[in-house]
Amino acid sequence: MAGAALLRRAGADVLAASRENGLEGVVAKRRRATYRPGARSPEWRKVKHVRTQEVVVVGWRPGQGRRAGTVGSLVLGVHDSAGVLRPAGGVGTGFTGRALDELGAVLRPLERPTRPVVGDLPAADVRDVHWVEPRLVGEVVYTGWTQDGRLRHPSWRGLRPDKHPDAVIREG
Repeated sequence: MAGAALLRRAGADVLAASRENGLEGVVAKRRRATYRPGARSPEWRKVKHVRTQEVVVVGWRPGQGRRAGTVGSLVLGVHDSAGVLRPAGGVGTGFTGRALDELGAVLRPLERPTRPVVGDLPAADVRDVHWVEPRLVGEVVYTGWTQDGRLRHPSWRGLRPDKHPDAVIREG
């Protein structure tokens, strides 16, 4: 038992060191697990560092397939150090069906003809977007920021009615 506790502590130390060095995470495996080239194994696990970020909802895209007729994804923004609302990418995962229905009901009355974020956006990022007044704050978990200021691998956690959009700044 003491050996297992020591291994857990060593694993936690390695994970902490990877965070301190700005790494994405670590890969852990069972002691006796062998590497199988090109194959996934439940004996090997990727443990990623995740962070949380408050975001301003600035638009939404219609869903496709089973999400047709509902919100498919959200377009996000965060304020920079000067208080300017900048694009932060989008999020299309982490939603329940109920959450998508509720978001649609809240977002549709907030629609506006122009985008509320300042900065260049690729054409693919603005296609089919329904821009909204930047009044809603949400929270995502994510793994990092891209060089062009987008959230990497964001997943929706929910709305934050306790937060004002003007207070949302880029963290980390």
